[in-house]
Amino acid sequence: MVDMKSLLTMQGMMFLMILIGAGLRKIQIVTTEGRRSMTNLVVNLVLPCNILYAFSNADASAFRSMLVVVVMAFLIQLVWYLLSKVLWRDMQENRRGVMRYAFQFSNCGYLGNPVIEGLYGAQGLVYASVFLLPVRLFMWSVGLECFQEEAGSFRKTIRRALTHPCVLATILGVLWMFFPIKLPDFLYNTISGFNQCLTPLTMLVIGFIMAETDLRKMFCKDLFVITALRLLIQPMLVLAVCRLLNLETLVAEVVTVLVSMPVANTTALLASQHDCDYTFASNVVVFTTLVSMITIPIYGLLVGVVFG
Repeated sequence: MVDMKSLLTMQGMMFLMILIGAGLRKIQIVTTEGRRSMTNLVVNLVLPCNILYAFSNADASAFRSMLVVVVMAFLIQLVWYLLSKVLWRDMQENRRGVMRYAFQFSNCGYLGNPVIEGLYGAQGLVYASVFLLPVRLFMWSVGLECFQEEAGSFRKTIRRALTHPCVLATILGVLWMFFPIKLPDFLYNTISGFNQCLTPLTMLVIGFIMAETDLRKMFCKDLFVITALRLLIQPMLVLAVCRLLNLETLVAEVVTVLVSMPVANTTALLASQHDCDYTFASNVVVFTTLVSMITIPIYGLLVGVVFG
């Protein structure tokens, strides 16, 4: 079971880092372009190094559990996709896409990795990394369908998914786990060094995004609906299924906590790119992130109790 004191300490640290990021953005030490550059830096360099580092300490005997995680992730994405197709059929088009995407995709990579590593260590992070494989595939295929009629050909979808730096890092990590080679110290220490940057850089970027949102104008019915679904109903359903299937405790913990993450940051980015309701999308990302600072520790403890 997760240690309560350690969990609250980690959440307090993350929340403070988010506030510092918001403060830096508010006083213009970091510009909009700076926020975009740091986001790209985290996604294309720091997260892949984080994944590689996790696999360097992974146990190959856990391969069966990794397959269970992948299957669970695929089924979860499939169910969320089918539900999203019917839940908001009558909603205005420019907001329907935001609701569908926010319902299907949590911030399980960007925020999930540092949280899972803090709670469950390297093996938990390995499970989180393979969980993201089906998520990335759905994100760059049916996820784009939420904002545009045609997401592109199947070949383009696969290419987008397989060339994502985090997916490439996961594939390399799996190979490294089964065919371990000793890297030169300077190379391994470089990967380790960037790995240690993940949490502070991720929290700062979330703070930058928060600072660009007018918190006084964010509240509406749809915001509360998607927050309740994303942070309450969906993770509880997944937890119930994990218990019904009597999954390995660590697998159930990682899967449930990842599903309990707030709405993915890419919701706002894609909404802006495709002329959907960007303001609402940004509000959803920020509000669910704030609320998740409370709900994530609850799920971390709840899974431990259920599988006690």
